[in-house]
Amino acid sequence: MKRCVVCEKPIAGKQQDHYYRVKAQTNTYHSQTVRSLKRKLELIERLGGGCRKCGYRTNIAALHFHHSDPNTKRMKLDMRVLSNRNWEVIVAEASKCELLCSNCHAEAHHPELVLSTIQQLLSGASRQETTG
Repeated sequence: MKRCVVCEKPIAGKQQDHYYRVKAQTNTYHSQTVRSLKRKLELIERLGGGCRKCGYRTNIAALHFHHSDPNTKRMKLDMRVLSNRNWEVIVAEASKCELLCSNCHAEAHHPELVLSTIQQLLSGASRQETTG
């Protein structure tokens, strides 16, 4: 039995015309998702396969493309861009990036929020409140 490639429900009769139209299209939600996942996997491999700082490589949702120099950033490499932009443009943008896990990426963008620094600031503020 044939199934719809979008909703996976069984199809019969005239619905089969819809099945063949949808299956042939390259811009369905399903085809864009598959294309973006394949492209992200390819870029991950090109950038070493895991986080450059800690080596994390378990879940691709937690691997981010971090622009080392924000002045050269033309676009972010999210799933929408990966599914719809020209591959050569994507590769050129990825060449400006390093692969970081979400934790290392957050630390790269917010080095001032290191836990020990925040604790020192708060303990200093607490001492001032009690003496002031």
